Amino acid sequence: MTRSRVRIAVVGAGGIGASAHLPAVSSLADEADLVAIVDLDEAKRDEAGARFGCANLYDDLSVMLAEQQPDLVALATPPSLHEPMAIEVMRAGAWAYCEKPLTGSLASADRIIAAERETGQWCVGVSQFRYAGGSRQAYDALRSRRWGRPLIGVAHTTWYRGPEYWDIPWRGKFRTEFGGATTTQAYHAIDLLVWLMGGDWSGVSAIVDTLDRPIEVEDASAAVLRFESGAIATLLSTVLSSAQETRLQVTTERATIDLDTLYLPQRDEWSLRQVDADGATQIVADWPEPEPPLEVNAHRAQIRSVLSAWREGRAPEVTAAEARKTLELLTALYKSSATRVEVARGEISSGDPFYEALDAAGPDRKGLAARV
Repeated sequence: MTRSRVRIAVVGAGGIGASAHLPAVSSLADEADLVAIVDLDEAKRDEAGARFGCANLYDDLSVMLAEQQPDLVALATPPSLHEPMAIEVMRAGAWAYCEKPLTGSLASADRIIAAERETGQWCVGVSQFRYAGGSRQAYDALRSRRWGRPLIGVAHTTWYRGPEYWDIPWRGKFRTEFGGATTTQAYHAIDLLVWLMGGDWSGVSAIVDTLDRPIEVEDASAAVLRFESGAIATLLSTVLSSAQETRLQVTTERATIDLDTLYLPQRDEWSLRQVDADGATQIVADWPEPEPPLEVNAHRAQIRSVLSAWREGRAPEVTAAEARKTLELLTALYKSSATRVEVARGEISSGDPFYEALDAAGPDRKGLAARV
């Protein structure tokens, strides 16, 4: 028996909460009700309540959960709050929809997964690039081997964030943000590329550093991935670039797929090239196929998928265990930089400092230590 309407609360009325989560939830009024907004900042609460037509405004998550009993709670909060809030939400009988990074360590992710088992609820990791325009078409084509095996991948996130970006107190600090350009800005591009490549990464070699910005976390990183399939990929992540773009590329046996975007993939930003019989590169005009444009944003598309899973009583696509896979890759990337050796998938476990912290090298990382 399926259930119908879903009661949704949003925690975090500024930043990504106001720009993505609240618009997404409000646009799903045909199948969901926005029952509460939670934020410590009264002005943000009031503004969001007026803008999105929600009268139930709270400064306390626990009180909201007790009074409103939501079915789904979107957590658009600083990363350091994700684990305790997600577990509290699940223990209150609701699903959590949690912004990236899911949390700050593999140990923390495993506690969230344990809470899923304990409560029978789910913690869904935000991975909106997987739900953006053209992404599913690319995934399906690559999984079906339409153009042969994936051989080479590229995920380059070259953005600009000026020093003022870190005026918000929790940003730029290991204790509250956990990581920098790789985890905060490049997360979705990395997550999308590894998903497209099949997810079977086996090892990573990386360099992580803080080259210019007055912050604890990194402002640049570069990495090389190996996959069990034999494929390789490069990752470049920075907030220092004046030429801002997000670029993904997957080269297969018979084609090269490109995505050139900035903050959110659109169908018309994907392209496909093949080499013809004369050795000339040709753009393939009939891919990707037409599809409905994104309504509001890709958070909406993912939330709608979550709502379908909730109504049907089945597991959502990006559970905490699925989000943990990306977190493990990022952790291995940081460890590789600290140890200057390739880190294999699965080698970071209990007893390893990097099991307890995404970037266990912390402020002692070479390059920052000389400036703090």
